[in-house]
Amino acid sequence: MKLYSKFYDKFNREKPLQEYPRPNLVRNNYTNLNGVWKYQIIKNNQKITSNWSEIVVPFAVGSLLSEVDHILKPNEVLIYKKLFKYNKKNDKTILHFEAVDQVCWVYLNGQLVAYNEGGYNPFSIDVSEYIKEENELIVRVVDYSETGIYAYGKQRIKNKEIWYKATAGIWQSVWLEDVSNAYIQELFITPYFDEKKVIFSITGDFEQAIVSIFENGKEITRAIISEKSFEYTFDEFIEWNLDNPFLYDVVIETEKDIVKSYFGMRKVSKGADSNNHERFFLNNKPIFISGILDQGYISDGMYTYPNEESMLYDLTFIKEMGFNMVRKHVKQENRRWYYLCDILGLLVFQDMPNGGKPVELKSVAHVSGMLNFKVDDSNYVKFGREKEESRNMFYQELNSMILTLYNYPSIVTWIPFNEGWGQFDSVLVVEFIKKIDSTRLIDHASGWFDQGVSDYHSNHVYFKKYKHSLDKYSRISFLSEFGGYSLFEKKHSSSKKPYGYKMFKTKKDLEDSIIRLYRYEILSNIENGLSGCVFTQLSDVEDECNGLFTFDRKVLKINPRRLAAINLRLKKGLKNE
Repeated sequence: MKLYSKFYDKFNREKPLQEYPRPNLVRNNYTNLNGVWKYQIIKNNQKITSNWSEIVVPFAVGSLLSEVDHILKPNEVLIYKKLFKYNKKNDKTILHFEAVDQVCWVYLNGQLVAYNEGGYNPFSIDVSEYIKEENELIVRVVDYSETGIYAYGKQRIKNKEIWYKATAGIWQSVWLEDVSNAYIQELFITPYFDEKKVIFSITGDFEQAIVSIFENGKEITRAIISEKSFEYTFDEFIEWNLDNPFLYDVVIETEKDIVKSYFGMRKVSKGADSNNHERFFLNNKPIFISGILDQGYISDGMYTYPNEESMLYDLTFIKEMGFNMVRKHVKQENRRWYYLCDILGLLVFQDMPNGGKPVELKSVAHVSGMLNFKVDDSNYVKFGREKEESRNMFYQELNSMILTLYNYPSIVTWIPFNEGWGQFDSVLVVEFIKKIDSTRLIDHASGWFDQGVSDYHSNHVYFKKYKHSLDKYSRISFLSEFGGYSLFEKKHSSSKKPYGYKMFKTKKDLEDSIIRLYRYEILSNIENGLSGCVFTQLSDVEDECNGLFTFDRKVLKINPRRLAAINLRLKKGLKNE
């Protein structure tokens, strides 16, 4: 059964996802290469043949919207070909790939121009020497899924239950831009809330730059700088918060380059409330985190949303249901998704996509997860990270994720490990993250195998009643997964064997049970120190039918107003302490 989403009627096969892919560093010059390409799949020891078929980019092989129903095996090579005309308008031409899963070689007009490892990170190539009026772009892709050293999220070659269909290849936008020799390559923006200042760090080959900051369209400062950094101190500023996610606009102009960006003035921290419970603080005020788990899958695009409307639809409903946070679960999303969170005022807890191997659930996981014993995660074999090259690749991909997403004010917490999958050396990993980004909090081990470090005491509770206990390390007490309540909507699922933690037969039973769960296990524990929770989950995914939405987004299983009401009580529950 082909399960198309509610957004398929507006899907543009010839020109999908035309929005500018990098919203925090925008130029007017932009050429989108998304659309119909050619492809073929060969064995890894074979040569390219003359047998080409059509594929829709940027939708991964295995998704309906790609029009290629195939699971790429580790011994196969996926070959893309795109013929295009191009009129170069400046000194340099940069070719951008937002994401290619997992390893790829890029050839332009017969020349190897790039090699990239990792299925989630954007990468860019200076192709000035090779671009012509008539061009042939070839991309060779291999994907090892869970058998390799790379992050793969919840993809499995053989999918079932909590594991999803493996997709492969180009799964985010491909685009070109022309720049001058003196262009801005990178921009990092760091707000300092208490100091009333913001610091810009700029990478590029230029002599001088003009930095302008705008508040509600009015220029509030304009500075000429010769250094690669700039600091601005406000007299007063408008903060970015959940009710008013205000964003300042920025224009940076060099001798031959102009880029636009934005930032939000907000602070993420932790601290004790009047009852000495450790809480999450936004802008020096404690808030209760009520989040929802989001796998980032949709029925026809799989790893890739069909259009921007589909992303906005999900995020708007999250807000309307009263949630103030979305946990992006073991997947790195496209950059425009985070931009939408910024403008909507949604907090994001960002997982690192899973790598390595899951821990055996019937043994050590029960000891650590259920009984809350500490198990040393330097045992690489037990935790599925016995290969040194896999551990090295984790650091490389983690570094790339943090730097790529650094500027988005909505992101407030990094989560390097989930339920022990590929977990290792958490103490060192936390130190590594803090060196890159000291402005956000860290949940080092979501669910299981707590090592007593970072900012959260993070638990997953599904199969028993949640009972709050004090953390001996005095961290934020966080129920980072719970719920998983399920209702199978047969007409809106392609699953032959639906999976869920607790099954219900009617919408009313599901809805009533979810509300009771919040009322008697979440609300009642806020005064005891519970500081946040994450409900599983936003949408069904393949066999999993534990979403508030169906996989195709055509059915909402509960009344959003009831969830909004209970979320309002959670917010007031913390304020009334």
